Amino acid sequence: MNNSPASGKKVSNKPKRANGRGSIYQITKSNGRKVWKAAIKDINGKLRTKTFSKQSEAEDWVADQRRARDLGENTYATNPKMTVEEFLVGWANTQYGPDQESTQRSYLSVIKNHIAPAIGKIKAAELNTKTVESLFRDMHANGFGAGTIRITRAALSAAYNDAVRLGDLVRNPVRNTKMPNVTARVTKPLPRNDWEKVYLEAMKNPRMHARIEIAGMLGLRPGEALGLKWSDLNADECTLLIERQVQRAKGKGLILKAVKQKTARTLRISQETVRILLVHKRHQALNKAKWIEDNDLIFPNTVGKLGDEKSDRLAFKNLLTAAGVHDCQLYQLRKTAFTALAGQTDLKTLMEFSGHTQVSTVIGNYVFATSESMRSAISGMDRLRPGGNGN
Repeated sequence: MNNSPASGKKVSNKPKRANGRGSIYQITKSNGRKVWKAAIKDINGKLRTKTFSKQSEAEDWVADQRRARDLGENTYATNPKMTVEEFLVGWANTQYGPDQESTQRSYLSVIKNHIAPAIGKIKAAELNTKTVESLFRDMHANGFGAGTIRITRAALSAAYNDAVRLGDLVRNPVRNTKMPNVTARVTKPLPRNDWEKVYLEAMKNPRMHARIEIAGMLGLRPGEALGLKWSDLNADECTLLIERQVQRAKGKGLILKAVKQKTARTLRISQETVRILLVHKRHQALNKAKWIEDNDLIFPNTVGKLGDEKSDRLAFKNLLTAAGVHDCQLYQLRKTAFTALAGQTDLKTLMEFSGHTQVSTVIGNYVFATSESMRSAISGMDRLRPGGNGN
């Protein structure tokens, strides 16, 4: 500041700039070091300042801030002191409603067990790509599989995407991260011999026969199967309505809720499937004397209440032991069903049975080439060969 000879007032040494363009000027810090200070108002009209050792760095910063403001982007975190753990937990608890408790539970689990211990104390606005990639590498080195690492990445990415979209954070540090070179374990359909053993063993018990029919022939998700009611079955029309699933909700236990894709679907089923279900219904009626409630469920627990997936999996494990089949999961029957169905029908029908809306999801995760399908394909190509026997 200088004293004006005419008025005696102090005059600023700051360079004059047009309104809104920001300002850059040199100051002397308490230690005597001279630095360049830049100042500019952000999208919310709040004055932001930052110091630099070089004037060119200050000019670049002002230009970046002005460009972001002109594009309507926020350049500062709403709460710059919030840690990664605080940010993620708050996001997961507010972003997902009652109909998404399974996703919320998965995200809170990886936040608590993997993200918070490693990077939870870092300020959310300061998390960078290098640190996130280091987290993934450490998880891989500690023996965690591709699925765990991917859901960890999904939680981080979804949270930061929402924050950037809402203007709470500047960027998503997960966006350009590279995953470690880890191969996901692919769960495939049951081999044909194992599937036959499981099905034949299930036929010895009407309830288990119906349960395996629903899983391995129609491909219903476990939660969907447990949510089925007898009123969903139209024996005359040979149809089955799929509109609800059983899920475990925090503080509520087992509840009925809409299916995963939120859209009910009606499947046309065979007369044999109807027969198998009705046989199960007749045997079920014989055991109702010890029920404490009747919710019209096709697959209730032993007292008529909602069945849970843990008990469902245990029953399947016992079935495998009896059938002499090992290392299979109940969910593999869904893939078994769609792999077989893919060779019998068109893609649109397959999508309807699956309950998915993305073709890539079904083809990429539920339909697999089998030795039977490959032999059929080769035989078909033989018939199509020019000049061959098929002409």
